[in-house]
Amino acid sequence: MTQKDMITWGILGCGDVTEVKSGPALRGADRSDVAAVMRRDGDKAADYARRHGIASSTDKADTLLAMPELNAIYIATPPSTHAEYAIRAMRAGKDVLVEKPMALSTDECRSMEAAMNDTGRKLVIAYYRRALPRFERLREIVQGGEIGEPRLIEVRHFMPADARPGQSWKVDPAVGGGGFFADMQTHALDWLGHVFGAPRAVRGLSKRQAGNYAAEDLVTYLIDFGALTAVGTCSYATTPKEESVTIHGSSGSASMGFFRPSPITLTGPDGSREIDLPDPPHVHQPFVERVIAHFLDDAPNPCPPSEAMRVNEMLETIYAGT
Repeated sequence: MTQKDMITWGILGCGDVTEVKSGPALRGADRSDVAAVMRRDGDKAADYARRHGIASSTDKADTLLAMPELNAIYIATPPSTHAEYAIRAMRAGKDVLVEKPMALSTDECRSMEAAMNDTGRKLVIAYYRRALPRFERLREIVQGGEIGEPRLIEVRHFMPADARPGQSWKVDPAVGGGGFFADMQTHALDWLGHVFGAPRAVRGLSKRQAGNYAAEDLVTYLIDFGALTAVGTCSYATTPKEESVTIHGSSGSASMGFFRPSPITLTGPDGSREIDLPDPPHVHQPFVERVIAHFLDDAPNPCPPSEAMRVNEMLETIYAGT
């Protein structure tokens, strides 16, 4: 296959998310392969390449971006570097898939979108839950009237105070943009926007209650989607552990865990039933397949900058407490 028929990836930042979730998906999708990886620790980059059967590794971003055999870059570094690397990659002639959240700020998101428009390259943000079968089925339930008219969205996320992410930057706002809320609940904010459209208004409140790290550990919010409202209660200094998203309708409800293997619980006048749609082994793969179709076939962008940017806008408003 030629470059016009095949996406040859370079992975910029081959950390934990690329081990199972995304890296094997980039190699396993049709018309897609990974030819090179970059990590600032060159030994770890070389080890990753060896274990995953990838031809080349480097500890320098410039080296990766200059490789002529690459026509796309997957950016899996912390959010504080997303804008810089995405813009550099597009200016180097590469299409880009960048991890979520899109960037550290809405202004950085706008700069990325401007670079996409200026260079004519393609830019996708990896809100991959959009493409997972159980999330697609939940969207069909809500939009297809199976619970009647949607009235209220209830988001609940509780974790104990001693919980810590695998990487310390995920609770450092200067690097990750916030704490657990920014790292995890951006998926929920994106999915809600994907299903219900742009919000009319957003209000929020955040606090540091336990003070165990620099980021917030309590977030509450209201999002007005016009015909219905989302209410979020997210506490990372409480017990017991709990996580769910429930859409309440005029004739039933649908509920599911977003961050754990979970069936959809569908409740109506005749009782409850569960719909079990297991996630694939490499959870990014359904989304990656849509990315490949966008890059090669001009299929619709599975998560364009204009939509991913809305998540950053919501984050900033919630954190501002307005």
